[in-house]
Amino acid sequence: MSGIKRYYDDQPSVQNKTTYSIDYRPSLALTGLSSSLSVIGSLVIFLSFYKDRVRSFTFRILVCLTVADFLNAVGNILGVIRYSRFGSSLVITQPSSCDKDNLCVSQSFITVVASLSSFWWTFLAALNHLLHYRGSHCLESRVMWILSHTVGWGIPLLIATVALSFDVLGEGFSAGSGPWCWIKDCESIKPSPIFWMLITGKAWEIAAYLGIPAIYIVLKCQQYCRYRKNSRFPRISGYQQSYNSISQQDHSINQVSHSEDRFGILWIFLYLYVTRVWGSARFFIFVGHNGSPYLPVVDKVDKVLMYFQSVGDSAQAFVNFMGFVLLPFLYKCCKQRNNYIL
Repeated sequence: MSGIKRYYDDQPSVQNKTTYSIDYRPSLALTGLSSSLSVIGSLVIFLSFYKDRVRSFTFRILVCLTVADFLNAVGNILGVIRYSRFGSSLVITQPSSCDKDNLCVSQSFITVVASLSSFWWTFLAALNHLLHYRGSHCLESRVMWILSHTVGWGIPLLIATVALSFDVLGEGFSAGSGPWCWIKDCESIKPSPIFWMLITGKAWEIAAYLGIPAIYIVLKCQQYCRYRKNSRFPRISGYQQSYNSISQQDHSINQVSHSEDRFGILWIFLYLYVTRVWGSARFFIFVGHNGSPYLPVVDKVDKVLMYFQSVGDSAQAFVNFMGFVLLPFLYKCCKQRNNYIL
């Protein structure tokens, strides 16, 4: 099965072959801008971690996540450079060939590893947040940290290497992706391009959509139960002490907990969903048509979604920069200004 034939086109056939073209210029501009902002945001996060004296475990997870998102942004920039060579439009012939392009394959390998690793570190951050709330720091042990790196980098490398060995990485003509290479979209791919799309990204993305919110639902349920318990027995708390006897250190820890909780919600709705949902929608459209041409209205919707995907899939590191560096800095400045006025 080949998914190349995606759009209706009025162009005449040439030697019994259907041709169509894709104008990548808007997507290239959006991807290039978003990826560049992510690279800059990543560098700022790395610098902040270098200057930070505490270097908490949460911050270390953020840095690992940023490394993955940095590699993804660099890979997308390579895709922009490659697609810029095609000029105003790329003419595609149906049935398409599976010619090998070393730059395309290399870029695809980088982005597959980076995307899979990003999903893992996002999941680990959510799990760590839940465990911290329950008073557990088991993930912070040396053994678990080494295991986290082994899973977070080793499994993505293994999956990408297997895909490379089966020669499925390459030109997909934006079938479920933006202006960058991913899985070859041609008839020789076995069992199908969709299968390899699931293995190299979409299955893990869907698992993240379901797993991470489930973790936070459990967290919110536990918070609600604890709140109800403390409201019913106000003199009995987790520390067996009244509100007036809470130490300054505990108050500081409580503030940090509330801050991390807000950022956890930010990750769910902004980092994961807002940046990734556009590509998932295009993937399901692609799967639903099973290689048949898109209706004109579906074609238009798919093109609009590709613009959003071009921004979202390249913006994860920039979103982290805004949430963990820029916004806290602005909040601190506003707080200091208010204290100065008072």
